[in-house]
Amino acid sequence: MERLIAVSSILIENRNYEPGDELPTHDAGFVGAWLENGAAVWKGGEVPEGQAVKAKQATAPAGLPGAACPSAGPEQDLVGKPPSRRVRGARPEPEKGRRKSSA
Repeated sequence: MERLIAVSSILIENRNYEPGDELPTHDAGFVGAWLENGAAVWKGGEVPEGQAVKAKQATAPAGLPGAACPSAGPEQDLVGKPPSRRVRGARPEPEKGRRKSSA
C-alpha cells in the first residue's frame, strides 16, 4: 500500500508534520496541492522479503571510562557502570505478571 510522505514541514489541522512523516489522505484537495508543489511524495510501504533490519549500537556504553577498583575483568572497568549480570552472579528478574487477589 502506498503512503503519502512529507518532503517538507506541513501544518494541517493543528498538527505539524515533519519531513518523513506520513500525511493524512482524507482531503483530495490538500493531497493534490502537496504533490503539485513537491511538498509530499507517494512511497510504497512494502519491505522486500528476506531483508531483515538489524539494529546497531550508535553510541558508546554508558559510564565513564577509567580504572575501577576492584576490577571485574577485561573490558568491565567502567566507572559508574555495574558489571554485567553474568559476571556479578545476579539472579534473573521475576516475570512481571498479574498479582493474585487474596479475596
